[in-house]
Amino acid sequence: MILTDPGKLEGYTAVLGGSFDPIHLGHLHIATQALLLCRLTRVLFVPNGKHHFKADKVRLGYSDRYSLVERAIAHEPHFEVSDADQAGSGYTAHLMQKLSAQNTNTRFAFIIGSDNLPNLDKWFDFPWLAANLHFLVVPRPGYEIPTDILPSIKASLLPIELSPISSTEVKCCIDSGRSISGLVPPSLEEDIIRLYHNS
Repeated sequence: MILTDPGKLEGYTAVLGGSFDPIHLGHLHIATQALLLCRLTRVLFVPNGKHHFKADKVRLGYSDRYSLVERAIAHEPHFEVSDADQAGSGYTAHLMQKLSAQNTNTRFAFIIGSDNLPNLDKWFDFPWLAANLHFLVVPRPGYEIPTDILPSIKASLLPIELSPISSTEVKCCIDSGRSISGLVPPSLEEDIIRLYHNS
């Protein structure tokens, strides 16, 4: 079922996974809105070591991506970064099983875009995911919430307007010599430009 009140997730930890290649203000917008609207205990950023859908597109190595995330969230006490997926399989089920084993008293939600819902039942070990996770769904333009998947999962809709910023846009700006001001945290601009010029 899908819940319309995201406040039902009060006390949960929401996991925001991704390649973060690089982290940008759009990622931070989603995390901030989730924290406030859902009254979460924390948002856990988990950079992927292996990404099944972006394996040939990730430009920065894991340590650089992790470091940028760490610095981007350093001043937000309810944001944390985890290296739980550094050497992982790339499967969400394996990641969340690992985090659940390490945090036995934590209730987890997993942030997912509505564009991923139509194929969610094809994810590795979907029965475990459906039984053990609460999905926090971020609406994406052009992707309606598919009703056929909802009876088999626990989910809440995060009613926010998405930022149009993407990691691809950041990289394209750097490659073409355009400014990335307003796309990434100001304190990271110079380092992100330097890292991607060398990647």
